[in-house]
Formats: sequence, C-alpha cells, structure tokens
Amino acid sequence: METAVRSSIMNRRYRRNRIMMALAIFSSALGLFFLAVILATLVFRGIDAINLDVFTMSIPAQGSRGGLVNAMYGTVVITGLAMLIATPLGILAGTYLVEFANGSTLAEAAKFINDVLLSAPSIVIGVFIYGAVVVPMHGNSAIAGALALALIALPVVNRTTQDMLKLVPNALREATAALGAPRWMSMTMVIYRSAWTGILTGILLAVARISGETAPLLFTAGYSKFWNTGLTGPMASLPVAINTLAADPGPDLKRLAWGGALIITVAILALNILARSLAGRRSS
Repeated sequence: METAVRSSIMNRRYRRNRIMMALAIFSSALGLFFLAVILATLVFRGIDAINLDVFTMSIPAQGSRGGLVNAMYGTVVITGLAMLIATPLGILAGTYLVEFANGSTLAEAAKFINDVLLSAPSIVIGVFIYGAVVVPMHGNSAIAGALALALIALPVVNRTTQDMLKLVPNALREATAALGAPRWMSMTMVIYRSAWTGILTGILLAVARISGETAPLLFTAGYSKFWNTGLTGPMASLPVAINTLAADPGPDLKRLAWGGALIITVAILALNILARSLAGRRSS
C-alpha cells in the first residue's frame, strides 16, 4: 500500500515536470521565433541600404544622396563622453561601497538609490537633464546628451563593480594586509586585478545599454543633418537619426533608417558577444 502511494506521488511529480518542461521549451521557442523574425526583417530591409555612401556621407535631404557618417560620429562621441564620466565614477563608488563603507547606513542607502536608478525610465533622465542642462544652456548639445547617457550607464558600472569586488576572496585582502601593503596598493595591485574582467564586462554592457537610447537624446543632444564637431551644439546620433528618418514620408530616407538600424544592431550585438565571452573566460 505504501509503495503504491509513493509510486502515485512520483508519477504525478513526473507528469508535472514534463508539463512544465514542455511549457518552458514552448516559451523559449516562441521567444526565439519572434527574435528571428525581427532580425530577419532587419537584415532583409537594412542590407539594401548598406553601401559606401552610408559610411562616407552625412544625412541627406529628401531626394539627395547621403549616408549616416555624421550620426555614427555623434553616437561614438556622445557614448564615449558618457562612458568617460560614468566609468571612473561607477568604479570608485562601487569600490567605496564594498571595500570601505560596507554595511553602513550610507552604503545601504546608496545601494538602494543605485538600484532605483537602474530601473528608472531613460526618458525621465532625459527630461531631468533637459531641465538641468539644456534649458540653462539655451539649446541642445552633445554635452547634455553625454550627461544623460552617463546617468544611465553609471548605476550599471557601479552595480557590476560591487558584484565583482564581492567575489574576490577575503583571503587575498588578508594576505596583502599581512605583508604590510597599504590599502591603496592592495586595491590596485591585487583586488582590481582579480576583478577586472568582470568590471570590464559591466562596462561593455553599459556601452551596449546606452548606445541604442533614443528618448534621452531627443531632449538633450537634439538632431542635426550636418557634421557638427562642437560639443556645445546639437549633434546627430544613430538612434535619433533612425527615429527621424523613419518618420519621413520619403522612401529613400526610410531605407536609410533601416540601414542605420542594422548598423546599430550589429554593433550592440558585437558588444554583447564580447561581454559574454569575457564573462565566460572569467568563470572558466
């Protein structure tokens, strides 16, 4: 009798396991199907617009030849400035919260605020920078765009730095202290060297996170069809250019928008693959 009851319970568990496994496989296949459809559509529509003009000419007027080189330049400049701001601040803040103030009220409050920023809508950050920077400067600028993207990337770098430093064994800290090494030397020569791969992975993920942002740049960096190297004026970027060109009624500009979407997708995909490979190398 007891054996039959146990066998019945096991059979019910196996049935539930098979049902849940089937649902999980179906959900994964459904997600991959829609992802494949999106990527296939993007490649099919975007590859037709990829030519030499895209990489050598600026955004054109309707009916003219042109490309997206000024938008690519703007994306690189704005994203690079944002990471120059966010990377040192994020690493230093994460180091302080884990190595020097861990467990304190200030550290817990800072971690909570950082987690809130991680989930904050990017458009809210764009509106904030618009009021704090764009309005006082009386116009859009690349600096305002970089500040908006830096606020988005900062919590990502900070959180990754915290997680990576927590994975460093305490035995390494104790060993360097036992050898009489000062704290700064222990951090730079031992702890950072142990965690640098994970921190670099977080930086690459932050770059991928902000490279495709459109909403904050609409409020801050603005849009321009011309090549603008100044940081105090409007500067084109690929996400904003795609958004603007896609809304144009002209078929040539829509085709150019598809080409820009393909370019930025491939770039972000490459960054994610690089970040994953570095994370895999660290775990191995």
